[in-house]
Amino acid sequence: MTVSLVVCFLMLSSSVLSLLMTWPRLLKSVLAGAVAVVFIVCVVVPLVFHYSPRLQRFFLFLNSVSSSISLNRPEDVGLPGTRNFYLKTDKDVSVGIWHVLPGSLIHSAPEEPGEWEAWYEGSLKREQPIVLYLHGNKGSRAASHRVELYNKLRRMEYHVIALDYRGYGDSSSVTVNEEGLVADTKLVFKYLRGKAGNSPIFVWGHSLGTGVSCHALSELCQENQCPQGLVLEAAFNNLHDEIELNPLSRVFHNLPYFEWAFIDPLRDIGNEFKNDVHITHISCSIMILHAQDDNVVPVELGRKLHKAAQDRRPPAALPVTYIEFEANYGLGHNNIPRAPKFSSIIRTFVENSRKGIKS
Repeated sequence: MTVSLVVCFLMLSSSVLSLLMTWPRLLKSVLAGAVAVVFIVCVVVPLVFHYSPRLQRFFLFLNSVSSSISLNRPEDVGLPGTRNFYLKTDKDVSVGIWHVLPGSLIHSAPEEPGEWEAWYEGSLKREQPIVLYLHGNKGSRAASHRVELYNKLRRMEYHVIALDYRGYGDSSSVTVNEEGLVADTKLVFKYLRGKAGNSPIFVWGHSLGTGVSCHALSELCQENQCPQGLVLEAAFNNLHDEIELNPLSRVFHNLPYFEWAFIDPLRDIGNEFKNDVHITHISCSIMILHAQDDNVVPVELGRKLHKAAQDRRPPAALPVTYIEFEANYGLGHNNIPRAPKFSSIIRTFVENSRKGIKS
C-alpha cells in the first residue's frame, strides 16, 4: 500500500511539474483563443450581419425553419373539420390557409371535397366570432402551440382562420419582408369581410404576428375596415427595442456600433414593425396579453406598447385592456392559452367588444 502511494505521489508530482513547465505556452494559447473570440464577436459577426440581407431576414423571420407535417391534412395534427385552401394575395404569391370550424359544426361539414368551398364559406355567416390568427416567426400554421390555441377557440364556438404568410409553410416561396406579410394579411382579412356577413371578425397576433397585425390593421382602420377587436399575445412595442432586449443580442449591446450593425440594416430592407406607432390608428377594442416570464419578448415591451396605446390613441377609440400573467404560471412565450381562466378572459373580451364596452 505504501509503495503504491509513493508511486502515485511521484506520478502526480511529475504531472504538476510538467504543467508548470508548459504554463507559458498554455497561457499564450488561452490568450490567443480569447482574442479570437473577442474578434469574432466584436468584428466578424457585426460585419457579416450588416452586409448580409439574407442573414438578416433569416434571424428576423426564421421562415426557413419548418417541419415535415403535411399541411393539406390538418386532421393529422388533431384538427378534424378543417378546410385547407389557398388564396392569391399578389401577382406571384399565394398563401396557405386553414379554416378551423367551431366545435358544433365539425360533424356537419360535407364529406365530398367538391362541396367544401361553398359550405365552409357559407358557415362564416352564422354570426359566430371569426378569429384571423397571425402567427409569429418560425414554423408554420401547424406548430403544436398554435394548434393548441385553435382547439381552445373552436371549443368556445369560434371559427379560426390561420394563414401562413408568404415564405412560410406551403405558401409561395418568395423573399419575406414586413410589407409582404402585411399585404397577405390585408388580402385575407378583406376576403373574410366579403364572406362573413354579420359575423364579428377578430384579429389575433402572436409575437411577430403582433407586428404584422398592428401594421395591417393600422392601414385597414384608416380605410374604415376595422375588425371587431384585436388580441395581441406576447407583443413588443417596436422592432428596435425587441432586438436590443432580446437575449440573443445581449452580448453585443456594449458595442458602439450596435445599431449600425444590427438595427439599421433591418430598417434599410423595410422591416421596422413600429407597433407603438401603428396602434395609434387602430380604433377597435384591443387586448394585450403577456407573461412575466417571457424570455423571447420581455414583458417590459408589452407594457410599453400598452402605454403607447393608452396615451396616443384618439379619445373615440374603443378601450385597450392589458393582462399580465405572473411568472409562477410558467407560461413563457408560447403558452399563454394555458393560463388559468384563459377561456373566460377571451369570452369576456369578445362579448364586450361586440357591445363596444370595456372588458
